[in-house]
Amino acid sequence: MHGSDGVVLGTRPGYGPAAVSAVPNRAAMDRFLWVPGLNEGWNPQGLAAVGGSLLISAYRSEHFGVNRGPCRVFRIDPVNGGETGHFDVPPPCGHAGGLAYAGAGELYIADTHTLFEVDLAGAFRDPLPAFRSFALGPGLKGALAASGSNAVWIGTYEEDRPGRIFKFDRAVLDRLADGAVLSEDLASTTQTIPAYAQGAAVAASGELWVSRSEIAWGALDELDIAAGRAVRRYAVPGGIEGISFDDAGRMWAVSEAGARHNRWISPFFPVIFRLDIERLT
Repeated sequence: MHGSDGVVLGTRPGYGPAAVSAVPNRAAMDRFLWVPGLNEGWNPQGLAAVGGSLLISAYRSEHFGVNRGPCRVFRIDPVNGGETGHFDVPPPCGHAGGLAYAGAGELYIADTHTLFEVDLAGAFRDPLPAFRSFALGPGLKGALAASGSNAVWIGTYEEDRPGRIFKFDRAVLDRLADGAVLSEDLASTTQTIPAYAQGAAVAASGELWVSRSEIAWGALDELDIAAGRAVRRYAVPGGIEGISFDDAGRMWAVSEAGARHNRWISPFFPVIFRLDIERLT
């Protein structure tokens, strides 16, 4: 099975309804994979499509209202939904809100007040991967992240006002010493993003996409970067979090709706899914 018929591939959690919920723009989706680690309380946040794999950052919680815990990055085979490895992110990581890959083998994990850097290949081989970390300075918050061409984007989450997203060139990050403060003035670009932003992705053509949600609703915005506003908005599954474009230009997304500590809230859709953005309505 390849998932295009609505079958969710991978390891189904041992709790929850027998089937996932109906979701908006289902016709634009052509692959579905269970989020890994659901039975153990892992709650997905960031997503990065790197090479032939999908990477998901998550925190562990089994109690409603507890939205921080140990952090982990899972690697998933997008063909069959199987987990092919994972590694843990050290404290002070407690939410792992975003993942970004900027090339040269380095993966970045954005947490609320810290940005972590790790060698991607080595992280899955070494029982104790070596991390560099940077404290996020005033005005920065690692609620979400996006992969860029030789760059990392880090964004804020706001409910009552627009947030902001900052682009940091990899060359700048490479020059920083381990433990240094990553400040707003080191960003090469700063953009306004809508409220309730949970994830972001940069298309090969340069458009910035932002996923927005609470558990009960989700939206995908295509932004006019210069104007800092949405030019298109589409309804998508509630609880949508990280998004990323793969090497073929296809968008992948992950939803936390139905993660174990949220399981009593509708919808039930703790799924990684692939979207054809040309079919969104």
